[in-house]
Amino acid sequence: MITYYLKFSSEEEWEQSAATAGIRVNKPVLIEEQTFDPDTGDVVPAVYEDNWSWLYYTHEWAVDNIGTIYNNDGVYSDEGEVVTPPTPMDGWHVNFKGTLPDGWDAYVVTPNTPYRIFAGD
Repeated sequence: MITYYLKFSSEEEWEQSAATAGIRVNKPVLIEEQTFDPDTGDVVPAVYEDNWSWLYYTHEWAVDNIGTIYNNDGVYSDEGEVVTPPTPMDGWHVNFKGTLPDGWDAYVVTPNTPYRIFAGD
């Protein structure tokens, strides 16, 4: 399988794209059963709560949701204390191994030195 390095503009864009591709799925949880109002006879619908989960690894793909990557420009004291924190790079970073979902070619980047790789790459 091919490994792709992806950069989305934000975590929200990544989550929406992953949901569209079937990598992030919502399996709502029942909070309250459907009931009937005894006074009116009306149906009171069941209440569900979103329950998002991830399918990071299947026989078709593997996902490494990295998130924010920081530049190597932080300054630290001799004791390891942060003097100047490193600056974040733009975007939300994800490694994807498999057949790229439709539309994801727009997110492909080619880093000189990837921040993280899959074992075996």
